[in-house]
Amino acid sequence: MAAEQIDELRSVWDPHDPETIETYPAVWRALRESHPVAWSDNWGGFFTVMRYDDILAVEKDPETFTATKLSIVPASPKLGLPRLPLQKDPPESERYRKAMNPSFKANKIKTFEPQLRDLVERLVADAKGADAAQVNFPGQIGEPMSQGSLGLIVGFDTEESLEIGRLSATYVHAIQNRDMGTAARMSKGVDAFAIKLAQSRMEEPRDPEEDMVSSIMAYPGKGEPFSETELAGMVRLLLVGGHIASRCLMNSLAWHLATNPEHTQLLRDEPEAKATFRDEILRFYPANQSLARVATKDTVLNGTFIPKGTPVAMNYASANRDPRAFDDPETFDPRRSPNRHITFGYGTHMCMGQAMAKLQVDAMTDVLIAQPGLKVVGTPTWGRWTEFGINTLTLDMRGDA
Repeated sequence: MAAEQIDELRSVWDPHDPETIETYPAVWRALRESHPVAWSDNWGGFFTVMRYDDILAVEKDPETFTATKLSIVPASPKLGLPRLPLQKDPPESERYRKAMNPSFKANKIKTFEPQLRDLVERLVADAKGADAAQVNFPGQIGEPMSQGSLGLIVGFDTEESLEIGRLSATYVHAIQNRDMGTAARMSKGVDAFAIKLAQSRMEEPRDPEEDMVSSIMAYPGKGEPFSETELAGMVRLLLVGGHIASRCLMNSLAWHLATNPEHTQLLRDEPEAKATFRDEILRFYPANQSLARVATKDTVLNGTFIPKGTPVAMNYASANRDPRAFDDPETFDPRRSPNRHITFGYGTHMCMGQAMAKLQVDAMTDVLIAQPGLKVVGTPTWGRWTEFGINTLTLDMRGDA
């Protein structure tokens, strides 16, 4: 459908407005109906795609909507390592994905299950041992669980785990507090860590079955071997992206179980409901609210004219609540099936970490529903764009005892 170019765009939403943050789902609902391709003046101006089918259209058309210019709005600093393969379009992106895929296959991730479950149980026990009435869930459980998961996938040794844990935790806190000076310094530190890790593995490769970088180097792909910068760029994407998303998801899961005790009881009584519950958690609380593309030419999406060079953000969280794609989408249904959420994106850039994310939800759910009680203490805070989910959360895990 054709649309006329307009000389002046009218901003219809501000993702960082405090009232918007407190009512994200209501704001998405209104925009899906009134402005499905919504303009914001923030960060130099960008469109946000709010509906499910429109996001699929963007994801399926890398010739019109490229990932090579930016991956989030607001854009990350231009300097530093590339985020690979996120910032490449097909077919170039496939070279990186094929080399990384062996480390993320479901059967590979399954081998980490005993270690991950042991880690979650230990973190919960330690947090309760310190003070079961005042458990800082993100700091004592969610964040170290996220770091531990990354260590399992990448193959960190103890010293490497401690170093990246410090860097990424400081980076996360700086981003959440909008301390962009500290965030920039920590981002450079993460880049340096990724480069050092790549250099170490290039000099002394490890067992490809135990070490992700060594596995990538051993991949029998066509063309030249990956450069140090390419290897570091693939690691860099995981070090912060994987950490922030899983931390946020675990916080939301804990908050949901604490505020919906009927779901805790359901999972205890009907273990077969855990799979659909997990998928609904992923649909309802997508930790990455949005990723972005840039229009490579003047185009039209759902009747809205998008000029060449304009950033276009895809709001997965809004799409996951689109009534055109889901029945009763604003209701959390632990038995929802089918569940065609796009929390992990769609197509070429679908998140490679989804098997680990599912295992994290399963492991954390089992430990939390086994607790004698979960009660929210104080008022949690929600993450801000581009995240969605619980940021700070204190739990009383003593139960009636």
